[in-house]
Amino acid sequence: MEEKNVKKEEKIKKEKEIVKKDNKEGNKTPKEKFSKVDKNVENKKEKNKVNKVENKKIEKEKVKVKKEKKSKKWLAVLVLLIILIILALMVLYTSITPRTSVNNLFTNLKNGNKFMASLNINYDDLISILDSTIVLNSGNSMTNLEKECFNNLSWEITGESVENTTATVTATITTKNFRQVLLNWIEKISEVLENQEDIETEQNLQLLEESLMQDNVDTKTNEVTINLERKGLTWEVIIDDNFVDAIYPGLNQVLDVMKQLSNELQEETTEQQ
Repeated sequence: MEEKNVKKEEKIKKEKEIVKKDNKEGNKTPKEKFSKVDKNVENKKEKNKVNKVENKKIEKEKVKVKKEKKSKKWLAVLVLLIILIILALMVLYTSITPRTSVNNLFTNLKNGNKFMASLNINYDDLISILDSTIVLNSGNSMTNLEKECFNNLSWEITGESVENTTATVTATITTKNFRQVLLNWIEKISEVLENQEDIETEQNLQLLEESLMQDNVDTKTNEVTINLERKGLTWEVIIDDNFVDAIYPGLNQVLDVMKQLSNELQEETTEQQ
C-alpha cells in the first residue's frame, strides 16, 4: 500500500510540474515567443552559412586536387616524351655511321639536293673549288651547272674505320673527267675573247655548264680514302686534296698547269720591263 501511495504521489508531482511549465510558457508575451522563434531561425541561417562556407572549401579542395592530378599527369607525359626523344637521338646517333654519311652525301650530290648534301660536307667550299662565283649565283638550291657536275656520279664504299670523333672511309668513285671539262672551258673562253675584251660572270658560268655537257667528256675512276669528323649526330667529310682529286678528277692537274703558265708569263713580263 505504501509503495503504491509513493508512486501515486510521484505521478501527481510530475503532472503539477508539467502544468506549471505550460502555465509559464502560456504566460509569455507574443514578443517573447517570437524572439525565441527568431533565434531558432537565426541559428539555422548561421548553420547554413557555415555549411555553405564549408562546402565551398570542400569544392575548392576538390578542384585543387583535380588540378594537381592533371598537372602530375601532364608532367608524367612530358617526362615520357623527353625520355623517348633521348632514346630516339641515341638510336640515331649510333645508326649514322661514317659509311652511311658518305653514302648519303654522294646520293644527295647526284640527286641535286643541296640542303641534304650540306649536312655531310661544307657544300659551298666544295663547289667553290670549280669557281667561287658559282656559290654567289646558286642560292639555296643547285643550279643546272651544279647538277651537271655530279649527275653521273657513282661509287662503291669498300671500308670504314672509326676512332673516337674521327673516321676514314675507303671508296671507289667514278665521275666526270674534269681535266677534259676544264680544257673545254678554256677553249670556249679563248674563242669568246677573240671577239670581246672581257667575259661577264653569267657568260663564264654558262660556258662552264656547256663544257660539262660536251660529248667528249668521259669518266674517270679513282680509289680514295675519305676523312671525316663527327659533327653532332652525323659525320662531315673533310675536303682535302685526296677528296678533290676523287670528286673532280684531273681538275688539280689542269689548275697546276695553268698556275705554272701564269707564273712563267709574269716572269717574262717582268724581264721585258
